Amino acid sequence: MHITIIDDSIAYDGNSPKTQPMGGTEKAVASLGPALVRRGHDVCVVNRIQQATVIEGVSWVPFDAPRPPETDAVICIKKPALLDEFPDVEHKLLWLATPAKILNKPVHQALMEKHNPIVVFMGDTHFRTWEPWKYFRKGIVTPGVRPEYLTEAEYSPEKPPRVIVTTNPLHGLDQVLDLWADQILPQVDGEASLHIYSASFFKAQGGFVLPEKLQPIFKKVQAMGSKNVIVHRPGSDLEMAMAYRHAACHLYPGVETEMYCSTLAETQAIGLPCVARPVGACSERVKNGQTGFLVPDMDSMANVTVHLLTKSASRENMSRDCRMMQRARTWDVAAAEFEALLG
Repeated sequence: MHITIIDDSIAYDGNSPKTQPMGGTEKAVASLGPALVRRGHDVCVVNRIQQATVIEGVSWVPFDAPRPPETDAVICIKKPALLDEFPDVEHKLLWLATPAKILNKPVHQALMEKHNPIVVFMGDTHFRTWEPWKYFRKGIVTPGVRPEYLTEAEYSPEKPPRVIVTTNPLHGLDQVLDLWADQILPQVDGEASLHIYSASFFKAQGGFVLPEKLQPIFKKVQAMGSKNVIVHRPGSDLEMAMAYRHAACHLYPGVETEMYCSTLAETQAIGLPCVARPVGACSERVKNGQTGFLVPDMDSMANVTVHLLTKSASRENMSRDCRMMQRARTWDVAAAEFEALLG
């Protein structure tokens, strides 16, 4: 089958996850294409890449170039407007990444009725965000985890213990910083560090001017130099996998609008226990009490984080369960589920 994937967000290709940090949706496209090729399909990705290339059997084509001459099915990423790019293709999938209520906007309703695509969700939480006005075919395909997070390299948290934070700074980091300074660090006698992975904050340390809404949080980060708070530039998948293996806990406040939580899926596969709130898709990524903790409030978040930092046996048991229970979701499995929808 000739399958075209189209995404008009940013420029990236199949090598990008190996060389730079990426958003969850773009990484999903870069990973799905080769997995479909391994299943015997011809795959072309149309996006904002500047120059055409072929990587792992996938053809990458600039958005402004002519469309592939032969396409049996098209997978449109996030935007219903992309359905118009292939008016004559019968099999269309719309793979969403945000809450599906956007489809009820009149402009999107018209596109949905015109093209009648299969709507693909990232999980049960995502599926429940839509109340359609008429019947549409639907499917759930949870993204896979890339191989960098699935190798058998040993999980070996360093001492003093490290806590990893990968959340968008606007998604609860302000509260995490307060918890860290007021409740967590005092209970571990200062023998721990908080590692924040944020591209914007890392650039701000070098003089980049942040948007106004981020400035108060960054000032709080800057004021915590004596609290063992360290800002890092997010890295490639290999670099992030190495960082996760040396951490003791992934602190993830979460938000209602997150429909997948990609870094949470990756740290779970590595074997890194997590502390999260049961919002958005967090409850789909973490098995409460086995691979991490889903907590009702911020005080509970502080308490169980201290537990993971100070009770190495409990942390090791959870890490083992993470690796046993959270590693089956490969991109080959996800590609097979896409194939079933297209069949």
